[in-house]
Amino acid sequence: MTSLPTILASSPPPRNQCKPSTPQTPIPHRTRITPLNNISTSLQLLSKTHLSLTLSQTILCSPVLASTTQPFTSISDQSSTGRIDLESILITIDNFFNKYPFFVAGCTFIYLVVYPAVIFYLRKYKPISAVEAFRKLKSQADTQLLDIRDEKTLASLASPSLKFLGKSSAQVPYSGEDDESGFLKRVKGSFSDPENTVVCVLDNFDGNSMKVAELLVENGGFKEAYYIKGGARGKNGWLAVQEELLPPPVHMYTSKNAKSSSNNSEASIVGTEN
Repeated sequence: MTSLPTILASSPPPRNQCKPSTPQTPIPHRTRITPLNNISTSLQLLSKTHLSLTLSQTILCSPVLASTTQPFTSISDQSSTGRIDLESILITIDNFFNKYPFFVAGCTFIYLVVYPAVIFYLRKYKPISAVEAFRKLKSQADTQLLDIRDEKTLASLASPSLKFLGKSSAQVPYSGEDDESGFLKRVKGSFSDPENTVVCVLDNFDGNSMKVAELLVENGGFKEAYYIKGGARGKNGWLAVQEELLPPPVHMYTSKNAKSSSNNSEASIVGTEN
């Protein structure tokens, strides 16, 4: 009879004895590995952040690169804060003026002197004295006189008579900006060829006459328009200079003196002009 030790020695070793412990061994192993992975990832991020900070500090500390990136940093700071550094802007403008004084002076001269003079010369409505207006009326056939005073003023002070020149004064009262379209229609109806007509505008003074001259050129389609400086009653106006500089037939008379003025002969024109 075979003994028990012999049977035990000849029997194969038992299988799957460690199966219950097999799934338990990797679990603690995995739970230990997961924190290590997180720690390593965090260390990598910290190293990258530290590297980027080091590079940015190196760029800003460099004298060449810092001067290049300074405008961008200032702009980013201003855009982030929403404010503009007026002091730095003023300092930049002042440095530019000090660096290029002749250029700044030239631009200022062009803007303040040359440009206004060119605009004034090229525009088609200009001021004119009473004497120059009379000379233009006498020498140029396409020049006409437009009196824009109201009817009450015309009744007390008549328009200059241009009969000896073969012309007549057009009388169209100007009531203001509210009736500009109607005013333009009446003025155009007073002249046969507005596009080829030069108008000398006469008012009590030269306030409305300037507006009318601009209106006739810009919206009325007239060739040119001149507003008489001083108007009829102002300083250096028609009344102020007519006794010394204008012939009697073109003098402006009040309603009381209108009849006596008709007796003046046209021969006095030659003597006055000479």
